[in-house]
Amino acid sequence: MKKIVMALAVLALAATSGFGAVGVDIQWTTQYAGYTHDATDLTGSTDYLLDSYAITWQLIYSVNNTAGAPDLSNSANGWVSGDDTVWATRTLAQSVGGANVTASDGTVWNNYVGYVSGDDHYLNAAWSSGDVGYIYQRVYEGTPAALSWYADSTPVALDSDPITFQDIYPDSPSAGFQPDQQIPSVPEPATMALLGLGALTMAIRRRRS
Repeated sequence: MKKIVMALAVLALAATSGFGAVGVDIQWTTQYAGYTHDATDLTGSTDYLLDSYAITWQLIYSVNNTAGAPDLSNSANGWVSGDDTVWATRTLAQSVGGANVTASDGTVWNNYVGYVSGDDHYLNAAWSSGDVGYIYQRVYEGTPAALSWYADSTPVALDSDPITFQDIYPDSPSAGFQPDQQIPSVPEPATMALLGLGALTMAIRRRRS
């Protein structure tokens, strides 16, 4: 009898532990078409994103309600800045002749980044409903570089357990999304030195006058 009771207790503990480790379950996908940054029509254009570019697609956690700007010096951690953390990354090659593309996580997408097949859910067992934070998605045209384009979704509060998050642009329900922001160009060290020298010269001239 004791053995049975102990076995039941172990099972109950395992079940409780398993339930507590569910964390956050996110349906990480898009609802509408993805278009290139120079597309003029986001409802019926044929400028589909994967027809012209490979993409780097990220699911990002942020402590605050802000999508931090990309940081090209932080490539090892997914090019994020501030308190942001990349939870997961997909890479998709450019589509050839409009063919479907298999992402690095095994999911399949069509040339306008519409879901085709595979497990499109992301599970973070470390997160709990008592934690404070936000989640957003970022899509880069190709590999992030100076002056390349990217799109951010609006951060969504992690206020339920699990949470389902579907749209790349939840505040744009009738149109597709497109990379609409550029990564700033970072001046080279020599250029920075010249700028600094120019500023110093101006300061000396002002002081003399």
